[in-house]
Amino acid sequence: MKLNNFLPFFAYLAGHALATPKQETIEVDVAIVGCGATGAYAAVRLREDYKKKVVVIEKANRLGGHVHAYKPSGSKTPINYGVQAYLDRNTTKAFFKRFNVGLVSPNLISALEGLFTTKDIDFSTGKKVDPDYGTVNSTVALATYAALAIKYQPWFENGYFKKGEVPEDLLLPFGEFLEKYQLGSALSLLRTLIWLSDATHTPTWNVMAVVGEPQLAALGFGLTGPSFKYPSTGSTLSLYDNVYNLIKDDVLLESTVAWSKRTSKGSELVVQTPSGKKTIKAKKVLFAATPSPDNVGTWDLDAKEKSLFSKFSWETLYVGVVGKTGLPKTVGGITNTADNATNFYLPRGNFVDAYSRSGSQDLWTTRVLGTASLTAQKAKALIKQVFTNIDKAGTYDVTTPEILAFASHGLTVPKVCSHELEGGFYNKIYALQGQRNTFWTGLTWAPDYTPILWDFTEKLFPQILSGL
Repeated sequence: MKLNNFLPFFAYLAGHALATPKQETIEVDVAIVGCGATGAYAAVRLREDYKKKVVVIEKANRLGGHVHAYKPSGSKTPINYGVQAYLDRNTTKAFFKRFNVGLVSPNLISALEGLFTTKDIDFSTGKKVDPDYGTVNSTVALATYAALAIKYQPWFENGYFKKGEVPEDLLLPFGEFLEKYQLGSALSLLRTLIWLSDATHTPTWNVMAVVGEPQLAALGFGLTGPSFKYPSTGSTLSLYDNVYNLIKDDVLLESTVAWSKRTSKGSELVVQTPSGKKTIKAKKVLFAATPSPDNVGTWDLDAKEKSLFSKFSWETLYVGVVGKTGLPKTVGGITNTADNATNFYLPRGNFVDAYSRSGSQDLWTTRVLGTASLTAQKAKALIKQVFTNIDKAGTYDVTTPEILAFASHGLTVPKVCSHELEGGFYNKIYALQGQRNTFWTGLTWAPDYTPILWDFTEKLFPQILSGL
């Protein structure tokens, strides 16, 4: 028999035995992209309370996003080194209660001990610094800042909804804002809330959004209000473990969107999962991750989305736990206090921000702030270099620490320049809500505190549910 007589047979094999298996198709009411705190909250509310069919697409191997807990060997108490506390709101209490996770108030004695035993050190030199913020004492400066925070809170109330002319104060670089109102000494207490790689040159808008009236009230800084609350389990992961146990049948972990097509009639997403690609057909999409380049690069962004998202600048944040530092037991924390009064003693660029003792052992939580290009390898090197500098300076007899836990929060702190803020940037970006049946939530769209993001997401539900 001639070879060409076998060609139809080989063609049959190629078309059948060697065919690519058909992708699984999942049809849902809402596809939720990202399952950090906001995505998890939205998934539970839409699935359980509004009885909608959802699928959750999460690139990590667990839910919860920026929550992290490390359990030291031989200890029953975990160390939270990402999100640690929550604003005490009705939303907070209700969500924790439904998952049987209690909330407790902070230990004020422990908090005060930590405050009074925290030392100011310039991490670039390893030397102690004695900040001198000028003649206005911290109590007066803090009261002034609190009054301004109350005045401008409407611009940040559960989002950036307010329209109109943005106040000049919020457009000023934060350093100029501090100078204008002689607020430098307020940093002796506010410093721990400011997580920015170049705070003094950042618009005051971005600082006051997360160091505003709700946060000051929770800390009791000149305002009355409920305190921060902590999970009674000791672990911030416990809430999200319980959420996962409830919705796990509708969660795709370690999965990302490889392709998308969004229309006014619905969306189709191709999702890369550990078991292969799946097709998601969704009536609506809720994007709960940041619209950073690494998250939206495969999406079918239109011209308006591309234009608005391109205006953001980004920072990086790494968090971790270190041990075996050799720091004295009398030290409860060390803060990176740059020996530069003209910059209000705030460091700039890529730097370790602080180390805080956890418990009575030589275990410390830490965070590294930096520009968008800061890598994990460089961040780890910075963590260790601080102790080399401290030891060489003779400030303390310390050793190179062991990094026991480490995590990246990726690209975060989305910011736009004052010119964009003045031009109504957030009014423009909020106009994207509902376009092509896509909705957006998370830290890009509201101040980055979990309960605030939950309350912001509540405002989206009527639109999301309309027509489902």
